[in-house]
Amino acid sequence: MQEPIAVVDGPLWRVARHLGVYSVGSAISLLCSFALLPVYATQFSPRQFGVAATGQVIALAATVVARLGLNSGMFRFLAEYNAAGETDSANKAVTTSMATAFVSSLFVTVVMLAGWAIFGRGTSTDIQVSGTLIALNVVLSAPREMAEFAVRAKQQSRPYVIFTSTTTVLTTALTAGLAIFFHAGAVAVFGSAVIANTLMSAVGIWLVRQHLRLDAFSRTELRQALRFGIPGVPALLADWIMQFSDRLFITRFASLAQAGVYSLGYRIGLIEQQVLGTATSAAWDPFVLSEYRNPDGTKTMGRVATYFAIIGMALVVFISASAPVLLTIIHARQEYFAATSVVFLIAFANFFATLQHMLSAPTSIRLRPELGTMFRGLGAAVNIALNFALIPTFGMLGAAWSTVATYVITALITLVVSRRVMRIEYEYRKLLLIVAGGVGVQLVIAIAQRSGMSPLTVLSPLWSLGLLATWLVATNVFSIGEARSLARRLRRLVAT
Repeated sequence: MQEPIAVVDGPLWRVARHLGVYSVGSAISLLCSFALLPVYATQFSPRQFGVAATGQVIALAATVVARLGLNSGMFRFLAEYNAAGETDSANKAVTTSMATAFVSSLFVTVVMLAGWAIFGRGTSTDIQVSGTLIALNVVLSAPREMAEFAVRAKQQSRPYVIFTSTTTVLTTALTAGLAIFFHAGAVAVFGSAVIANTLMSAVGIWLVRQHLRLDAFSRTELRQALRFGIPGVPALLADWIMQFSDRLFITRFASLAQAGVYSLGYRIGLIEQQVLGTATSAAWDPFVLSEYRNPDGTKTMGRVATYFAIIGMALVVFISASAPVLLTIIHARQEYFAATSVVFLIAFANFFATLQHMLSAPTSIRLRPELGTMFRGLGAAVNIALNFALIPTFGMLGAAWSTVATYVITALITLVVSRRVMRIEYEYRKLLLIVAGGVGVQLVIAIAQRSGMSPLTVLSPLWSLGLLATWLVATNVFSIGEARSLARRLRRLVAT
């Protein structure tokens, strides 16, 4: 690898500074996610959590459709207007997109309420109330979400992190309070969202108040934002299918209770994406775009991808080994211990999701975004087919295997197509050895967990990482010399 160049001023330093601030927000979000795990595992029955998880899946899909891609459209052009100091254009972008997003979201909310009045008859009280709250959240969250995109487009990283973190903490606290003290079940999840979205939407409007003008609505700006944003909606829906549609299949072909158990395991496995996926989105893309022109750029990118993969697989192994220990510590209901059977598979699938993102670097470099949409569309089609094939027979295990197969197939398709666009010197042998090592260590973890020997299970997060490290060194995927070299470079970069 080339020696890193320390930049203490200029655009790279600004990116690093913003990345540091955004990392604080990601850490807060992760802590809140951890904080809710014991609430879900102790206060919710599997059926109640199944209602909550299924409702969240429906809410996410409805929100994607309701926004019409205006959030990303506004973000794209507001960032440009802000950098150029074009205040009038910025006012038009924010006013037009926020007003239209609110109206379109209100329309979707009304349609959902009307539909629920018909199809929700005969369901239990918690499902009826949850359905109403889900519909209300679609419109109540619109100003908050649009304000978040506006603040981030203006590169106001600190206000953005404070705003989003306040929303997360408030929602978490309200959910915990309603679940623990009022035993509200799924209603606690959606009721807390209604309260938090109402309050934070008001704050969001105040944050962007300087851009909101009665005379700033522009049809030209609206057409421009829609033209940019709407093509991204199918890709977002494809992502939704790959990540969340299996809950609906489990609810339909198994039960709400099994959907609840699966969702808890999914949330634990998703830590892989929350840590590695966030780091990849924040660090990999700008690194690729700044490095590929260098003489050894493609080789360096391949080596860094290997390092990301090592970290990712270490996380997969650690999360899988820690799952039963975590559930024991938080005194989870006995029914939820079955969720440990899917944790490795979900974390493993998210490892391949991140790998797919790295393998798609040529499409970003060569400005071929339509290929990214194609990859996600094919992945969604594969996922639906596998869900139909596996979930009716195998339940939540079928859903987990479907998720793994989807992301593995998507990564392979991405690799084949991206190599035709641009050749990057990925270290394929090392990547295969990393995957093989992770699978091998997981088999050892599974044997240890089934042995019934508590000390072996409790210490598995530590010895499993030791096993993986031994495999990586023995197969020359990573060496002690590389570790020392990286440590020296990091110390030098931090000191600078």
